[in-house]
Amino acid sequence: MKFISFSQTLFLLAACAFGSAAHAQAYPSKAIRLVVPFGPGGSGDIAARAFGQYLETQSKQSVVIDNKPGANGIIGTEQVKTSPADGYTIELITNTTHAANLSLYKKVPYDPVKDFEYIGLFGTFGSVATVVAGKRINSVADLVKHSKANPGKTFFGYYNSASQMSAELFRAKTGADLTGVSYKAIGNAITDLMGGQIQVLFLEYLPALPQLEGGKIIGLGVTGPTRYRAWPNIPAIAETYPGFELTSYLGLAAPAHTPPEALDYLNGLMVKVMQDPAGRAQFEKLGLAIKPMSRNEFKTFAAGEVGRWREYVKISGIQPE
Repeated sequence: MKFISFSQTLFLLAACAFGSAAHAQAYPSKAIRLVVPFGPGGSGDIAARAFGQYLETQSKQSVVIDNKPGANGIIGTEQVKTSPADGYTIELITNTTHAANLSLYKKVPYDPVKDFEYIGLFGTFGSVATVVAGKRINSVADLVKHSKANPGKTFFGYYNSASQMSAELFRAKTGADLTGVSYKAIGNAITDLMGGQIQVLFLEYLPALPQLEGGKIIGLGVTGPTRYRAWPNIPAIAETYPGFELTSYLGLAAPAHTPPEALDYLNGLMVKVMQDPAGRAQFEKLGLAIKPMSRNEFKTFAAGEVGRWREYVKISGIQPE
């Protein structure tokens, strides 16, 4: 029988302890890729970049923002689904990617529940109906009247489910004669609004802000249930058409089977940044109603959004593509 000396035993115990500690502290130990399944400039992209900077500061690791636009967020989301489930690829998810697309398309190449782990929610937000200034359309009632007087000639642009469904729900609720035009990115839609190729564009609060401040476009009404506090003079659409409401959300997810310690770490940072006054203020500037949640709370919330957006699509009469 071969005996192990006392010094050898201490060495083995120390090695095991060191290995366990190193494993516990392993995440994150390299750069993290944060996929944004939309083009630059939208609320999701800006929120991802804000959190990416905070994550870099806290983790001491690089965070790469990877914009993967296309197919209403499906291309980037599918890429995340098939990425290694190691915590180093995460996604900025929205009601578009993980709720609306299930009703807008006959076939979606991912299951939002089975194929993903839900990390946390940043918050919810609304949109604002915008038109070019000086066109004698100064209210949502004016827009409805104009569209009916010019059948087939009033177009709305959309670049994600929020911008599409806001207009479609508005059309269904008001009887406005509106025709949709799809865009890959928000910038192209804004350019065409300015150029007169489309007549109305529903923009999330943050990307709408510089456009409204520039004075070339005006806001007719917001889709939230009440007026957005930053724009007290822009009414809620519900003030003219009672019952109208549409809000969206921004959060983070990862491929299914991502280690719980990585998910918990990221959720903890999301909660932490929202509790920090400076961090919270930064996200509130995005137009978000801040709603930190645990991973399980966010998963339950996201599942409820699937049903809510299914009802929006049904009311709007949109046929799945």
